[in-house]
Amino acid sequence: MRGPVARPGRARRPGCLAVVVVAVLALVGGLVSGILMITGHMPGDSMDTVWETPADPAAVEHGNGSWPVGDVLVRSRFDAVTGYGLRTGKRHWEYVPPGRSEICSTSAPDDSVLLLVHGENVTATRSEGCADVTALDLRTGKELWSGSRKASAKASAGGPVSGAVAAGGGLAVVLDTWTDENGEAVADGRRAIRAVDLRTGERRWTATVPEDCLPFDVGAAKRRVVAVLGCGKGGRTELTAAVLDPATGALLHNEPLDARRPVAPSSVRTALLSVDPLVVSVRPAYYGGTGVDAFFAFGADGRRTSRIESSGEHGKIVADKPSKVAVDGERLYAVAEFRKSSTSSRVVAVDLATGRLAWQADSGRGDTVALSVHDGKVTFLQQDRGSFTERLYVLDGATGEELDDRTFSVDVDHEAGWLGGLFDRDGLLIVSRYDTKGPGRPFVVYERW
Repeated sequence: MRGPVARPGRARRPGCLAVVVVAVLALVGGLVSGILMITGHMPGDSMDTVWETPADPAAVEHGNGSWPVGDVLVRSRFDAVTGYGLRTGKRHWEYVPPGRSEICSTSAPDDSVLLLVHGENVTATRSEGCADVTALDLRTGKELWSGSRKASAKASAGGPVSGAVAAGGGLAVVLDTWTDENGEAVADGRRAIRAVDLRTGERRWTATVPEDCLPFDVGAAKRRVVAVLGCGKGGRTELTAAVLDPATGALLHNEPLDARRPVAPSSVRTALLSVDPLVVSVRPAYYGGTGVDAFFAFGADGRRTSRIESSGEHGKIVADKPSKVAVDGERLYAVAEFRKSSTSSRVVAVDLATGRLAWQADSGRGDTVALSVHDGKVTFLQQDRGSFTERLYVLDGATGEELDDRTFSVDVDHEAGWLGGLFDRDGLLIVSRYDTKGPGRPFVVYERW
């Protein structure tokens, strides 16, 4: 007698149901993972806020700067310099210049010391008060010493005052204003560069620049003091890069910026992008203007090694934003804009010795808003137009190989204002900014998670 026979269709139903359940779960899991990744909440692929400073009142165009110094984050603006704890965001100290003084400009820090140029009666078009120099200990916020410099009533706060002080190699190098914006002499330009001890203010030396030369910018590092000079007479004046002995101020070398065509100081703006190695940025005198737009690099002996055009196969380097250009070792790293269907940006590395493109990275599909280089790694922040998110990329500085890629769970650039600095330190990403139109947070700190 035959027993009951199992029907094949019914036997397979539990197995089919299991497959369907697994498929649905995989689909849901994939959707959830995708949403978490897009919104910046995917563990191991995200960034989140550690702390942020309270909003500051509106800033002005002069006196702004930010730097990580040990375990302190330092912020400078026209009315104060403030130190915050790197890990906690707690305000450790604040230095306010005396009376109604405003900070006109600063040096970059060296050995935890920051130099301030400040004074009263400072506006966007006049800096007659930018005649005081103060050295500030960034570990404590205490004044180390103060002195004075010559200033011109007709010089703008953002003009000759920029590059007026430099700190490096135990020296504070001060540039006196020797001419106003109309070219009228107000001091002996050939003796306008002088150095004092960085921590005590004790006088070290006064440099005598070559005959028919006058200084425009100064810089200092451990092994050298440099200056951008204008040399020549009348309409034949051209810009040169001079290297001075840090021990005596004696001239060691003076080289024209361009080997073929003189670069006239009247048609451009210059900036010392780096002192060691020496790199000078030259741009047209006004936005949209014509003229030299390039970087000039010099070797250890002070001799020119390359001229790097801002525009080339890499696109156009955004040279007017300090947060988008950096020099580290033997390379220039920068954000370069290029056009496809719309303007996009990439990060490029250029060899200083040859002026040739070492690599370029077209990560993402958005706008790179800030870049930094530290410990051989290039970190940059990008706004992705397609997904309306912001991403962090970390590249190997030598090869351009991508080492990390993260999505933010918050809009990093949601704060109004100009993004003035990006720093990757001790596993933390530090974003600094200032806003001239209203309140803004000077620091926001993020961590990977």
